[in-house]
This record gives sequence, structure tokens and C-alpha cells, in this order.
Amino acid sequence: MSGAPKLERGLDAFDRRDWKRARRLFEETLQDEPRASGFYHLGLLYWRGLGGGVDKVAAADCFARAAEDGHPSAQTAYGIALRSGVGVVKDVDAARAQFRSAAGAGDREAMVQLATMCEPDEAKRWLLRASELGYAPSMLHLSDMLMRTDPIEALSWLYAAVALAGDDAARKRAAALAREMSASEIDAAEKAGRAYAKGIQQRARDAR
Repeated sequence: MSGAPKLERGLDAFDRRDWKRARRLFEETLQDEPRASGFYHLGLLYWRGLGGGVDKVAAADCFARAAEDGHPSAQTAYGIALRSGVGVVKDVDAARAQFRSAAGAGDREAMVQLATMCEPDEAKRWLLRASELGYAPSMLHLSDMLMRTDPIEALSWLYAAVALAGDDAARKRAAALAREMSASEIDAAEKAGRAYAKGIQQRARDAR
């Protein structure tokens, strides 16, 4: 690895949580080799204050540069900054555009973010798509949306989140919802949740 390009070494350091080394390598290499992946990961370090101080403005700038090159995760991160007005001037319309682009490229968090900015029918479609990709946070949002109209389906997605990710929040919500339901309803939800989880796992294996 010592003879590898600095960007590659920076990404390796990031994966090993060697934040200071990753930050230094990214800062050094991006001056001469501007790459979307490098800017995105450096932005995360700046945003979270890993390996040095927090710098939201620099983070948003890094996300913006990577987003311009079509990096989906960077588009999502930049969209979050734009939506909140942290590190950059607030622009909800621009945030929505970033989320829509990233969601179209398959970024699951972008789908969740976009869903919170859409009308109910479109929001449900995005949440269902992210859930079918195995994203537990989306399953919780989808469950919240379904709670009043279809509690069995809502509980099914909570069970799927627990089965796939061991999600504690989903487990607690499932337990609370189940207390309000009959044994047959719980049984139906458990079966559906297992089926959802199995289907997601199978699709993931097929995609390898």
C-alpha cells in the first residue's frame, strides 16, 4: 500500500478509521488529483470533525465538487447541507434536485430525504424502493406512513428491518405496535416481514 497513489492510501486509511492520516492524504492529493471520491470522503471528515476540527463550509464545498461529478453519496450529503443551510446558503429547491439525482442513481438515503419532501404517493414510492433495497431507516419511515392505513403492513416492515439489520428502533416500535394488535395480525405481519427480508437478501445475492 505504501507505493499506491495517495488517494488510494487515503481511502484505505478512511476505511481503517485512521482519520488524521486520511485527512492529510486527501488534502495533499486533491490539490493535484481532484477526484470525486476523494472530495466526498474529505467532506465527511470536515463535516464530522474527524482527524481535525469541524469545518462545515469546507465540507459543503467538498460535497459540491464531488456532486458536480455525479457522485451519488456526495449529492445526498450536499443536498442535506443545502436543505439545512449548514455550511452553505439554504436552498431547498437545489437540495431537492440533488436528492432526486442521487436517488435516481440508487442512493438509498437520498430516497428517504426526497420522500420527506414529496407528496404522499410519491413519498411512499421512494420509501418502498429504498426499503426493497434493504435500507432499514427507510423501513421505519415507511412503517410510520403506513401506521394508520395498514398497521399489519407497517408492522411487517418493522419486522423486516429487525431481521435484516437488527435495528433497535424498529424492534421497539414493533413491540409497541404489536401490543395493539391481535395474534392473527401479528402472525400475518411476521410472515410478511420474513418474506420481505428473504426477498431482499435474495436480490442482494443475485446482484453480486
